Parts: sequence; structure tokens; C-alpha cells
Amino acid sequence: MKTVELGRGNRRPRQESENDNLFGWTVFILLMCGFAVACWIGTFYVFTHPEEPFNYQILAKLKRLDPPKRFELTAAPVGEFLTADKLLAKFGAMTAGQLDEESKNLLRSYIRNYDHQVSKIPYVTGKFTVLDSHPMDPGKFLDSGFAVLAQSVEVPTIYVEHLFPAAPEHLAAMQRTLTTGLGIELRRSYDLSAVIHIQNLGDGRLLFTCVPLLYGPYGTTQTGSGFQLDPPRNVNVKAGLPSIQQMQIRDAVQRFAQLGLVAGSQETASTDNKSRPDLVGSEASPSPRVERAIAVNGPTKPNLAQTETTPAKTGSRGVAAAESPTPAQSATPLTGVASQPLQPFLTASPAPATTGRVGAWQMYHPSQMPRGRLLGVDETSGLVDKGVGNETIYLRGDFVVTAARDNRAILRARQSLTDRLLNRGNARIIVEYPRGVPAPREGESFQRAAERPFQIVDVRKGADGQINVYVREITVEH
Repeated sequence: MKTVELGRGNRRPRQESENDNLFGWTVFILLMCGFAVACWIGTFYVFTHPEEPFNYQILAKLKRLDPPKRFELTAAPVGEFLTADKLLAKFGAMTAGQLDEESKNLLRSYIRNYDHQVSKIPYVTGKFTVLDSHPMDPGKFLDSGFAVLAQSVEVPTIYVEHLFPAAPEHLAAMQRTLTTGLGIELRRSYDLSAVIHIQNLGDGRLLFTCVPLLYGPYGTTQTGSGFQLDPPRNVNVKAGLPSIQQMQIRDAVQRFAQLGLVAGSQETASTDNKSRPDLVGSEASPSPRVERAIAVNGPTKPNLAQTETTPAKTGSRGVAAAESPTPAQSATPLTGVASQPLQPFLTASPAPATTGRVGAWQMYHPSQMPRGRLLGVDETSGLVDKGVGNETIYLRGDFVVTAARDNRAILRARQSLTDRLLNRGNARIIVEYPRGVPAPREGESFQRAAERPFQIVDVRKGADGQINVYVREITVEH
């Protein structure tokens, strides 16, 4: 009996040990399953929220993010164009939490190049006045370019931080151009300034950070200078938005209002001096002529092409100020500030900056243009990867006008049944005409042979796979 009892006693600890091991392995497997689920959820969150600094760094190191790309006007993300009053109506009633969530969604869309975008992108339109500008550096959201703080002319409580990314060689020209008092007019036909961040400044004021998705050339006609924008190579999400701090915004608004008061006092003194007969010879010096800036390479209207002769006084920083100044407390843009709307050289379907002004390139009589290579529409696809470079290349073919506006026209090659079946020559041709040469009307058809070809400026493939051939008119009719 003792032997049997000893055998039973030795068997019980072994069974309990096996049960303990089984329970331990079960717990370990469950923990591993939970860890795997957590990793899967975390990976999903990282890939779907690149606007978070930590997530962006991981994706950048894994090379899972493409840099911001240049969009074509005809292949840009679908959006809604909002003036200052519409921006206030749409976002003015949102809480701080709602604005933060909306800003994350907008920045996420921008970082992902609006891939699989469902909702409409808000684009800013309207007239604004530059209050201040700041250069960008690697410590800011963009590593190169300028951040411009501008105030709406129509709704003074709406501010815009317009980011202008550009290569370092354009910074000097940008600093000369983007000065205080400069007028910026964002138009639906020329600009695609997408909102990527919204900030509540308090007291009913909103700041919208936007980036031009076309990255085209900009300039004014007052000096004839300009600059070319380029998509940023990368963005510093960790730096955050807006790039201009709230203290800098407050200082810029106060400084701009003070300029208005200084200019107003100078104007009053000048008027008093003119009305007093005993102050002969003490009259203020004549005011400089102020030129209004227009689109350098865009549609030109007769009343804008002339020089504005209205006198304007200058403030302490050389900014033409209002004749009827606005009080500093209101910080309303000065209506008499020298209006120099900053507009792109090229209007619809912007092409690379090849000329500085409309009609600045050389025109030739038929068959007298420089020697170059002559291509058909179906042969232009080979230039998408190689580019035009310094080579002179011409375009011939039979064309039909599908759209026309001002000095621009969009053409399609007239195709035979064989071309349609083989999908040849289906490129979009964007023609730019010099000043004084009317663009053809929509629906017209014509032929261009070796005697009167178009000159090819650039060939690009849009996001939709469509080949866009940018050309210009270089010959005149007999």
C-alpha cells in the first residue's frame, strides 16, 4: 500500500507542472497575437496619417512618400474656389478642435499629392495686400522660398500665409518683389492656391496657409522682374504650420497700420502747405508715378496696360500709402496702397517660364525661322523624358481648336481612323500667341506645315497620363 501511495504522490506534481506550462504558453501566444494586432493597427495608422511628424519621418526613411509634385491646370485636384467672405462663412463657425481636424485632413491630402482625393480641395481666390514676408529655411515647413503674410482687401479679418517654394537662386528676386504693400490677386483662371492649414488668430480672425499647386512663374510689370516656383523637395512636418508665428503676425499688422498713419500725416501736411500763400517754395516734391502690375504673360486689357498716374505718398519703408489712412486699431488694408497685383506670367495651363513678357520672343516670316527639327504630333511623346533642352524643335500637323481664351488656345490633332485605332497623335497642344496676334476661335481647324510650324517649348505628361505639348506662335502671315 505504501508503494502504491508513493507512486500516486509522484504523479501529481508532474501533471500540475504540465498544466502550468500549457497555461503559460497560452498566455504568451495571446500576448503575441495582441502585439501583432497592435503592430498592424499602428502600421495602418502610420501610413494613413503622414501629417503626424513621427509618422512622416518613418515613411520618409522608408521612402514611401513622393515629394510634392507640380500639377497641370487641366489635371489639378477637384476643388472649390472660395473668396474671403466664403472662407469666413465656411470656417468661421468651427471650433478649435474642428479647425485642427480640418487642417490635418488638408495637410494629409497635400503630402499624399491628393491621391485618391474624395472631398473638394478649398482654393483661395480674391485680392490681398502683403503685410510682410519671411524667407524659408530648413528649420521651417519649406527648406527654401518665402512665406508671405497677406490680408484680404474685401474681408480684413481673413489673412493668408502664402508659401512660395523656390530654388535658392530665385530668393533675391523674391525678396525684391514680395514687399510690404504689394497687391496679390489670386484668380481662378491663373492660380490654384490650395489651403493646407487653418489657424484661428482670435477676435474673429482666421489665417489660411496655402500653396500654389501649379508652381508657375510670378512677376510684376513695374520692374519687369519675377521668379520661378518649384515644388519643394521635401517638407518639414515637424516644424508645423503656420510658418509665420502669431507674434510676427501681430507686429506686421501694427507696422502696416502705422505706415498708413505716417503717410496720412504727410498727405495732410502737404495739403496744408499748398493752401498757405506764405509758404512759397515749400510745396512737397511731386509724387512718383505708380505703375499697376498686370499679368506679364497673360491676358492684357487696355485699361490695365496704361500707367496709373494717380499720385501716392510713400511711408518710411518706401511703401505707397493711402490718401485717407485707416486707423491703426482696425488694421484694415490701405485702399490707396500702390496696387501691384502679383500674377503668374502664364495664365491658363501654365507652361515653363521661357519668356518674360507677352510677345517678347522673335517672330519670323514663313520659311525664315532658324533651322530646327520638325516633328509631328505623334512624335512628341519621345520628348517627355528627354525634354527639349537647347534644341530648336518645331511642330507640324492638322489641328482643330477645342478651347480658346485671350492669348491661349488648346488644339487637338485631326486624326484618321487608323490613328484613332492605334491611339496615335492624341496629345493636347497648348499654344501661346504673342501680343497683337489673335488666338483662333473654338471649333476652327487649320494646318501647319514646314513653312509655318509652331515652336515646341516643353512636353510634359500630366497626372492623368495625358501628354501636354506647350508650343508658341513664331510666324506671321503674309
